[in-house]
Amino acid sequence: MQITRQSPTAQAGGSLELVLQLPGVVADDDQIIVTVHEPVVNEAAFLRSIEGQGLGGVLASRTVDLWDLDPDAWGLVAVEFPLSSSDKNAIRIARPGVYPMTVEMRTGSQELIGRIVTHLIRLGEEPSQKLPVVLVTKISNSPDNTDTSDVVALWLDVLAEHADIPVTITLHPNLLDDISNGAAEIRFQNIETLHQFVHSSFVPTNEATLEDAGLSFELSTLLELGSEQLRRLGTLAPPTLWVGHGSADAAQVDHRWARGIREVIVEASSLSPVPPQAPRGPVEVLGADANVRALIVDRLSVKERHDTSASQAHRLLAHLATIAFTEQPTPLIVLDLSADARDVDFAAAFLRGLSNLFLVEPVPASAAITQSLLLEDGELQQYRLRTRLSSTTEDFTGYREAQRHLAAFRSMIRDEDAAEHNEMAQDLLFSLSSDSSPLDQRALWESIVSDVRGQTSLIDIPPDESIQLTSQKASVPFSFQNRADIPLRVELRIIGEKLTVEDFDDGESTTLVLGPGVTTHRFQLRALGSGSFPVTIELHSPDGGLLVGRAQAAIRATTPTGVGLGLTIGAAVFLAVWWIIDTKRRKARLS
Repeated sequence: MQITRQSPTAQAGGSLELVLQLPGVVADDDQIIVTVHEPVVNEAAFLRSIEGQGLGGVLASRTVDLWDLDPDAWGLVAVEFPLSSSDKNAIRIARPGVYPMTVEMRTGSQELIGRIVTHLIRLGEEPSQKLPVVLVTKISNSPDNTDTSDVVALWLDVLAEHADIPVTITLHPNLLDDISNGAAEIRFQNIETLHQFVHSSFVPTNEATLEDAGLSFELSTLLELGSEQLRRLGTLAPPTLWVGHGSADAAQVDHRWARGIREVIVEASSLSPVPPQAPRGPVEVLGADANVRALIVDRLSVKERHDTSASQAHRLLAHLATIAFTEQPTPLIVLDLSADARDVDFAAAFLRGLSNLFLVEPVPASAAITQSLLLEDGELQQYRLRTRLSSTTEDFTGYREAQRHLAAFRSMIRDEDAAEHNEMAQDLLFSLSSDSSPLDQRALWESIVSDVRGQTSLIDIPPDESIQLTSQKASVPFSFQNRADIPLRVELRIIGEKLTVEDFDDGESTTLVLGPGVTTHRFQLRALGSGSFPVTIELHSPDGGLLVGRAQAAIRATTPTGVGLGLTIGAAVFLAVWWIIDTKRRKARLS
């Protein structure tokens, strides 16, 4: 048996309404018995009552036959009892408070079939001092594989419906992609709400890991992209505020402190040691290198085995009401609507009930965290954050290799031809998401490298050949084929110990633009020696990051160079002089 709907609050003169989901097999003589007990006197008594302990005296009990309730085809029955402060025929609840209430289902022979403990919240006059409550939530992928776009749209609809209850929202905008033109997003954008979005990266990231890996620029880019998108959706929280949602530790806070975070909202489990009860007000938390203001999330009323979203939400409302009725001075409570795998149905039921619970005053997190820090015996309450959750060093070698290839490819193409590059660059950046598995990351990085190499392989360099120089300097044609559909820019290098290229830009290389098809360029080659010697022809990306192609050629210089010609003339002069002297000697002998 479960409660699927319940009156969030009640007053004398009103009524108690319950909708029950009955077990699969029932009999007409089965009975529903509702028993109301004395109100709880403090929070400890409330927690005991959840377990069915210390329920106190019985104030009223009502029994109704199942036959009279007329269950529908799905086993749902509605139960309603009038409430009064004096009428004997109604359930009498004389004073405001939180009343434990048991709902039992028994057979006609009084055998127990099922039992639920819930609470009746009896309101009185509106109090002068209300219980301040900070609400945060994280909209993320659905744990039960529900379509993500549906989950995000449902959250936005619920938050829009309760625009006057401030909720501090963590949302990574990549989840909005599937609903970028959806009615839920448009509706949320077009209404005025008290909600605030925490500055968040476009995709979820482990900031400490990325910082340690030297990827600060990428992290900053993701944060700028995320905040820009969230700004279009609604109001941003102060940039100094961060909400941990279970991921906070000393390293995460220290890294965020370096980029300006000064206030955090974290769970008690993020503290070391974990306090027996979350401090209910602003405190100071200590990282390894940074101290920040903090609010600590209170885990009130965890989910029970028989719970529905409605019954769990009502128990949380009853818990808040108990604190409001019994705690003085009034504490500050921080609740995470998405904690413990709570879903959007829970949030809808809770916010709907909270609208009727005037004992409570929801306040923005950004305002609550600036209140005076809690003191204990005149000293600030300080808590130390737990050490880093994971010290495993991630390998980003594949990321950097893909990044190098993309940068090289970008230097080869025009701005108007960069669409494919930009798409790959975005995929590469988003692969840093902490939601991506290492296997998926490596696959993407390797595919980018493969795609870039496939693009650059469309340039054909001249095959190995022999180049004949019949003079010391000659204009030699070089032909390149570009099999791509767009022009590609490359850097040509012709490397040889006995060769210079006179019209290269820097004496060693020149930049070419190769249009689709075959492109021929002529270059002035100067041989520094005669004979045959090797030359290497290379094509590089203009940024120098990638070798596109390489070929070998042989230069055959058959005409004497300047040095060779000088030696030849010198030898000829020597022979001529020697011949003249030798001739004179012979004539002298004959005479």
